Amino acid sequence: MNFLAHLHLAQQCNSHLAGNLLADFIRGDPYRQFNQEIADGIKLHRFVDSYIDAMPEVRQCRQLFGPDTRRVSGIALDMIWDHFLARHWLHFHHQPLQDFVREARAEVELYQHNMPEQYLLTMNRMWQQKWLLQYRHTESLEVSLVRMARRRPRLHQLALTPPVLMANYHELEQQFFSIYPQVEQAAKNFHPNRNQPVSSPES
Repeated sequence: MNFLAHLHLAQQCNSHLAGNLLADFIRGDPYRQFNQEIADGIKLHRFVDSYIDAMPEVRQCRQLFGPDTRRVSGIALDMIWDHFLARHWLHFHHQPLQDFVREARAEVELYQHNMPEQYLLTMNRMWQQKWLLQYRHTESLEVSLVRMARRRPRLHQLALTPPVLMANYHELEQQFFSIYPQVEQAAKNFHPNRNQPVSSPES
């Protein structure tokens, strides 16, 4: 899952929104670096990432990618899951997407002090360029993957993933409606201070 899904899941779980966004930008024990509320949000994000990576449905989706793109297939899938969430937003949330994004931004931007520079730069671009709203459009999905490939040379294969996603679009959309409710339920059952299984129940 990418930024939109992590924000949505955080809200559903009454978890710290900024903590859930911050997780990709730090390493190590979050409780040594942040207060408990933020650290709990980081732990939820990490749990969600581990859970979805272990799901049989997601492993099946990764097989749609060839040898030249399978290494980055998890990132490409994270992006298209956010696309489907944005596209079908009102299926999962009572509030219009624009309102959710506006309120999420206001809450996240309360926490700017002592945050990693790369996190602050990325968040600034995300809000200013309205990534979370743009996720609704397939063209924006393709552009985002190509730009990511250019910015991060070790992930250059991402530029090859949009044709794979588009060729399997309807299958992936159907899988999303199976995958996301399971992730929602797992996130709601997660407790940061307990040992949690990282695999899904079916794996």
